[in-house]
Amino acid sequence: MFNRIAFLKLCCPGDILFTTPAIRAVKNKFPDSNLFYITGNYSKFIPEHNPHIEKTIIVNPPFELSYRLLAGALFARAARLMAKEKLDLVISFHRSMIVSSMAVIGLTKKVLSFATAWPMVDYSVKFNPHQHEILRYLDLVSVIGVNPEGRAMEYETKMTEDEEAKNLLRKKNIDGEFAVIAPGGGENPGTVMHIKRWQALNYKNISQYIQRRYKLPVVAVGSLSEKELAETISPNINLAGKTSFELLAAIFKRAAIVIGNDSGPLYLASAVGAKTIIIYGPSSFKLLEPFSNFHRSISNPIECQPCYHPQKVERGHITCATGTLSCMLNIELRYVQNSIDELLKE
Repeated sequence: MFNRIAFLKLCCPGDILFTTPAIRAVKNKFPDSNLFYITGNYSKFIPEHNPHIEKTIIVNPPFELSYRLLAGALFARAARLMAKEKLDLVISFHRSMIVSSMAVIGLTKKVLSFATAWPMVDYSVKFNPHQHEILRYLDLVSVIGVNPEGRAMEYETKMTEDEEAKNLLRKKNIDGEFAVIAPGGGENPGTVMHIKRWQALNYKNISQYIQRRYKLPVVAVGSLSEKELAETISPNINLAGKTSFELLAAIFKRAAIVIGNDSGPLYLASAVGAKTIIIYGPSSFKLLEPFSNFHRSISNPIECQPCYHPQKVERGHITCATGTLSCMLNIELRYVQNSIDELLKE
């Protein structure tokens, strides 16, 4: 029996959302256990909004630092925090032997991870790079007798956030239905992948299509650095740089539809139950798309796709290997428009 269980995934928001079905399944198997989540500051809001997690332990990823001395200090701090909690089991969703060793040094009784982390683990499964991330994590926890309890991602907004979203939209003269477009994305700590972005002109056409055909106001969202990009798609309201992730989730929850690139905010939208359309280029939707009847994936299969694989840890500015961006440039408007029609008519 495991009384104190911690899940370990240091980054990033979308990836941590993929672990939530496994968390739910573990809680159903061990309902009396105390569940913890160990993650970085950038991603902490995900476990903080998970109904099964009692405490979030903040450990910023050592691999984001170029200075080995500082990375070593973070590693030692992580081990100390784990030791303080006297954990019975740590479930590491990383493949790294180094990350799993944090739990070992932190005096965790048992460690579960992928076989690539051997010999630092007590239980393991083979890592399958061709498996959907959610299914991969469900397979991982099945080693300790856990049965899958659905594939849907999970995120619960708080009442204060729902009220803040309602008031913000009301101030912008939105009381009824609206659409959300997130034209940016492709940025995480240490990694920039703007090749994941569909062209802004296409999003502008989609924005006008929704405004004209469905008479819905369009709300553009994104980070502060994406404010100018968001403005180019002709939204009724531009909230880029004006919302936290927590507030963004509450806005998604109220939206009629959310459209954007393969990025954390779109998975957050699906996790709160929104209808979503995600546009995939360098990455494969077969490994990442939400398991939801209210989701549509848009992709343009070509010979070099996918060129980006989530299991590979890549840092810096990642560019198109062929220099053509064909996977994104050849995605036609009509495919996105057809998906909008399907979802809004359901």
